[in-house]
Parts: sequence; structure tokens; C-alpha cells
Amino acid sequence: MPKKNDLSMFKKVEQVQPNEPKSILAPKTVGRKAKKPEDKESEIVAIKLTKAELAKLEEKAGLVPKSTYLKHILRTTTDIFD
Repeated sequence: MPKKNDLSMFKKVEQVQPNEPKSILAPKTVGRKAKKPEDKESEIVAIKLTKAELAKLEEKAGLVPKSTYLKHILRTTTDIFD
């Protein structure tokens, strides 16, 4: 019988051999899939507003970023992109 402080009965002597060796140079597949080039939003449009207009826009947008709010409004309430 093992002694009082002997932990040998808890040790596992099992060794697992991998099926195939992994290469260090193998590409990693972490994260979400990339968008198609035609779906990427890469173009920028800049507009100038008065201080009062900006304050009203920030009030209506709330916690949503201003550009995201404006994109939503343009896509849902207008037919600009049709």
C-alpha cells in the first residue's frame, strides 16, 4: 500500500501519439471567414455638418456610431442604392 503522501497512484502513464505530424508552417484557420471582395465596404464618403446638425445626429444615433446609423438610414428609408 502506498504511503500517506505518495501521489503515484494518481499518475497516468498513458502517452498519446499524434496521427500525423503537424507542420509549423501550416496555415492557421482561426477567426471568421473573409468576405467576398464585392461585399467589402472599403470606400469612404465624407460630409460636413454644422454643430447643430451634428448634435441632432448624435442624439438620434444614441450609442450607435454615427456612420453606422447613417448607413442604416440610407439603406432602409431611401432608394439610393437600388
